[in-house]
Amino acid sequence: MTGSLISADNSFGLVAAFLCAAAFGVWSEGTRLGKVLSGVILTIGAGALLSNLRILPFASTFHDLVWSYAVPLAIPLLLFKADLRRIIPETGRLLFAFALASVGTIAGAIAGFHLIDLGADGPKIAGTIGASWIGGSVNFAAVSQMLELKDGAVLGAMAASDNVGGTLFLTLLVLLPGSALIRRLFPSRVIDEAPVEDDAIEAQERNHFHIADLATALALSALCCFVGYVVAGLAGIPQFGVLFVTIAALALANFFPRRMHRLNGDFDLGMYFMYIFFAVVGAGADVLLMVQTALPIFAFTGVMAAVHLAFVLGGAKLFRIDLAEALIASNACALGPATAAAQAASQRWRTLVTPAVMFGVLGYAIANFIGVALAQFLG
Repeated sequence: MTGSLISADNSFGLVAAFLCAAAFGVWSEGTRLGKVLSGVILTIGAGALLSNLRILPFASTFHDLVWSYAVPLAIPLLLFKADLRRIIPETGRLLFAFALASVGTIAGAIAGFHLIDLGADGPKIAGTIGASWIGGSVNFAAVSQMLELKDGAVLGAMAASDNVGGTLFLTLLVLLPGSALIRRLFPSRVIDEAPVEDDAIEAQERNHFHIADLATALALSALCCFVGYVVAGLAGIPQFGVLFVTIAALALANFFPRRMHRLNGDFDLGMYFMYIFFAVVGAGADVLLMVQTALPIFAFTGVMAAVHLAFVLGGAKLFRIDLAEALIASNACALGPATAAAQAASQRWRTLVTPAVMFGVLGYAIANFIGVALAQFLG
């Protein structure tokens, strides 16, 4: 069966399904299973289950709308209380961790290329997926075009492997901080301090919740998106619109800190948008297509991801980088600003949300050059 129970053009069916998946993820945070696996993982799993059981399609206009609108709107909501006086001192370590993650991706792509037979297009495949794991899907499309990868079957297999591999990798990054062994090996001040601080903030927000705050926060978020994408378009770099959205949100947060701190519920609303995003991420993982057509490429992606993570964790241990910072740098590099910001927010590492976006965008900026150079080196 190639179709899905809820078709790609059934807008309200898709809205209902994804909002239910997001609501399930939020609800699951209070359950025993949710506390062990996290609501994020359960939301991704719910989306993947629904699509692979052919209840939901793997792609639709609604999927694109979530990427195009829900994620940009969520980012300012997550940043309206971002205090740069606390964030800037952290960026030096995160920059170093991001550099380690990028080098790890390059080393992993080289290792995967030599270990896995990718056929005649091997160098192009390695360069394209390597670029995607330093930037994102924008770089995947750009580098594949620059390298003249035109075989639809190969591109489909690459996209399937990249999507499924990215979903599994995100799951691993979210689960790692909950491992007792990992926590013993990699101490983390950010993880230790975040729950106490955020529980107090959340309790205060629940006690002073007003619909006017949500209306104001959402309006300001939309204004940030409007300004950000207009500026990016005028600058001739529309693909970096999220960077200017981030700058607009940070300007509000730091020029009007008292007024922004009086808003309540903005962070929670941003997280709700991110849960919808996680459901869409899960729903895009076509496991059967990957198994049928893309096993060698998936194996290559697995090797690359393993080497990448080894560099990140090894560097964190050697250079005493905070575990939370290392994982967010890894996420920003391998998966992009949206997932990195979402992980930082969902795991209550609020001071890392802004750097997650910034370094994710940095990955967009450098990945095309690295991907083409990698393909030429391997060719």
